Amino acid sequence: MTITHERDLPHDPLPHDPAADPVDILVVEDNPAQARQLARLLRAEPGYAVRVAADGHAALEAVQRRRPDLVISDIAMPRMDGLTLCRTLKADPARAAIPVLLLARAGTLHDIVRGLDAGADGFVRKPYGPDQLRARLRRILVEGRDGAAAPAPEVMAAERRQAYGLLASTYDDALRTNAALADRQAGLERSCRTLGVLGAIAGALNEAVTEQAVAQVALEQLARLPLCSAAAVSVFGPDGEPRLMAADAIVAAHQGGIAGTVGSVAGAGAEGCRSQGRSGAGCGSACLPVGQAWDSCLCLPLATAESNIGTLHLRTEGELAADETALLENVARQLALALERARLYTRLETLVVERTEALRSERNRLSAMVETTAALVLLTDAQGRIVMFNRACEEALGWRAQDAIGRPCWEVVQRADDRSAVRRMFEDLPGGHLPARLQGEWRTRDGRTRSIIWRNTRIERADGSLEYVLGTGIDATELRGAEERLRYISNFDTLTGLPNRLLLRERMRQMKEQARAGGQLLGFMLLRFARMGLIRETLGPLAEQALYQQVGARLREIGGADAVARFSDGGFVLAALRPTSEGLAAAARRLLAALGAPYAHEGEELHLDPSVGIAVFPNDGLRYDGLVRCAEAALRQAFDGVGQRYAFYRPELNQGANDRFKMENGLRRAVDRGELVLHYQPQVDLASGAIVGAEALLRWNHPERGLVYPGCFIGLAEESGLILPIGASALMSACAQIREWQQAGLPVVPVSVNLSAHQFSDQIVSTVKSILDAYGVDPCLLELELTESASMADAGKSFELLGQLKAMGIRLAIDDFGTGYSNLNYLKRFPVDKLKLDKSFVDDIENNADDLAISRAVIGMAHGLRLTVVAEGVENAGQLGLLTELGCDLVQGYHFSRPVPAEDFARMLREGGRLGPGAGNA
Repeated sequence: MTITHERDLPHDPLPHDPAADPVDILVVEDNPAQARQLARLLRAEPGYAVRVAADGHAALEAVQRRRPDLVISDIAMPRMDGLTLCRTLKADPARAAIPVLLLARAGTLHDIVRGLDAGADGFVRKPYGPDQLRARLRRILVEGRDGAAAPAPEVMAAERRQAYGLLASTYDDALRTNAALADRQAGLERSCRTLGVLGAIAGALNEAVTEQAVAQVALEQLARLPLCSAAAVSVFGPDGEPRLMAADAIVAAHQGGIAGTVGSVAGAGAEGCRSQGRSGAGCGSACLPVGQAWDSCLCLPLATAESNIGTLHLRTEGELAADETALLENVARQLALALERARLYTRLETLVVERTEALRSERNRLSAMVETTAALVLLTDAQGRIVMFNRACEEALGWRAQDAIGRPCWEVVQRADDRSAVRRMFEDLPGGHLPARLQGEWRTRDGRTRSIIWRNTRIERADGSLEYVLGTGIDATELRGAEERLRYISNFDTLTGLPNRLLLRERMRQMKEQARAGGQLLGFMLLRFARMGLIRETLGPLAEQALYQQVGARLREIGGADAVARFSDGGFVLAALRPTSEGLAAAARRLLAALGAPYAHEGEELHLDPSVGIAVFPNDGLRYDGLVRCAEAALRQAFDGVGQRYAFYRPELNQGANDRFKMENGLRRAVDRGELVLHYQPQVDLASGAIVGAEALLRWNHPERGLVYPGCFIGLAEESGLILPIGASALMSACAQIREWQQAGLPVVPVSVNLSAHQFSDQIVSTVKSILDAYGVDPCLLELELTESASMADAGKSFELLGQLKAMGIRLAIDDFGTGYSNLNYLKRFPVDKLKLDKSFVDDIENNADDLAISRAVIGMAHGLRLTVVAEGVENAGQLGLLTELGCDLVQGYHFSRPVPAEDFARMLREGGRLGPGAGNA
């Protein structure tokens, strides 16, 4: 029998009929990379279909699914190795004919013997070459095909075929191994020489950081090679033109010629440009001195995957061998990479310098901002040591920055009532707890206390760990004093010390509740003096003020349980609870007697002739404003008499009750009939003149009385419970109008709607949300106005409801600020956006110093709390000028536009949304 060696077999693939099924080869290999490599090699052969299994068990399942034509299996595998797989297949008569080729590691003869024992049809030793594998596959497949065609008696026994295969495999491996060893020895010798040169060049190039240094180092190293007798490096400049970077002494004299070759080399690809013989022949001759004969010139491109950098010019002696050329091409690649690295280093160095300067500039700006801001800025590390302490901290806490920085924060920042609070805060930091806000009294270095509100922020690293804690604080100590002053001037008359009309309104609200509860009458007695005008003209304003101070003192003496107040410049009020109208009349007579007695001024006795007008709750009205009007009308009646007089507004009580009954029934019908409409008064930005908002104001389109203003029916609506459906209707009308304006393509501005105190309950959040959803209106286009008194009535509940409304995106405003509690401690905690300066302050701001002072304090305080201020009731240029001077943000009033129907307001928006004085009153 003749053994056919792999070298004797043709290298063509196994002949395959394209119409026949492909040869199904199952590869069993637990190493994914080796499995992919072997599968890729087999699939490159026409007619092979390859499947892959990760171990012996997976291979048996694959064979069960479809019988392969050949199994190639690694021997060493987990679970079931190749030997067990082979033995299992050969033990099954139905699968014993499947050829099995085992992959054995070199030197593992024991595995081959075991493989023979398992019935393997052939072996390939790792590592193997593609040709070796192909030859072995061809032999096994040819033998398998021929064996299938021969009659059974002539088929070689399996043991003999295995022996022949082993002998052939061993012989072929020996031949190939000897040849490979010889080639490898020669290659190693060449590699050692090449690596020595390349290592020296690479090491030298790594030390150079600029393009010039890289080129010079490359030439110095190339001079050590016997292959080159001259060299130069040229690179492309920013303009794309070549320029000489470095050259040895011979070539340097011919720089122009070198530069001339770069353009041709750029398009020559990886092969570069070569010329043989004397200079002048070929493109490379431009590199060398004219008139000299050199054997060869080699120009290699300096290129990377990203760009073409330049050219390496070499003069060589004689023809270069392939490995020598490859060596020089390697040098060119190293040089190109080094040049690119040097360029990158230069760019990075420039970027670092620029970025450093930018960061330094940014740091200086931030440092200046931190140092000059009025807010306290304190930065600590995760352990609580202070690393930043700005000037505001120095002024508030009494520490110098140089003394505070580096100290534990709790030594510098101490609560007056709990010195260890800050230390505990930092001890809790590892658990992730950091209070966002700290408020209270804080002890300074010299023992004083300051009222400071701190806000804390975590600054974390990229991995989420805490790096710094930033504390920013507002020193509210001065605000606290301003709050007390503001509270006083907001509620008391500075001349007489009596409560002013703002505090009187609140006292009246309380006394109306007492009157209802006790079944009493509440008399609102408005008092003026007939002779005060004459005294002012005769003795001057100082005398008038002195007399008003005496009036205030007498009112405090006779007031007792009654409420007294200075109502206006010349008017005073006494509010009294009595069981009958006669009791009120007696109180009026007592008041006139006390205030009608002579007054002493600079040695003279002066008579003021007081008169009193009386309005009675609930007979003459339910709301404060209505009672004021009734009292003023009664006061006019009293002035018409002679001497000291008082007058009730109306003696007929039944007529008032009938009027109220008719009004309530008409109001119920108005809700059902849709007689209640909204008019819109624009809110104007003082800085730009632009319309930035609108207040929706309710009007009753009465079928008999015409347009009725809310002051005439809102009090009745609140008393009767109609305010809830009326308020909901107003909200729906406003949202429907906003949607209509949006659909018309108008530049819609936020619309504010007033909320009654009765509406401000737990249901308000769900009511507003359902209305917004029903009309598809963006919450930021709706603003809700709540009176100061309503919001303060239950501060805790107000915080919760306002927070929920704010979370929906709705804007919030406090209406009539200064007419109620004026409690800054609550106000600073409310999530509101605007304060509305009440019209009562604006009306007399030009003439009343108190109103001007209150307006200035409210605007300054609101801006300190980062709130927008809207002044109501601006009716003339003088008021507008003062409000502009005080820094008010927005205004509304007849000076710009009266409240107008929706179609008129739409016209304002359509015409540009800007208003000048009187523009909306045409």
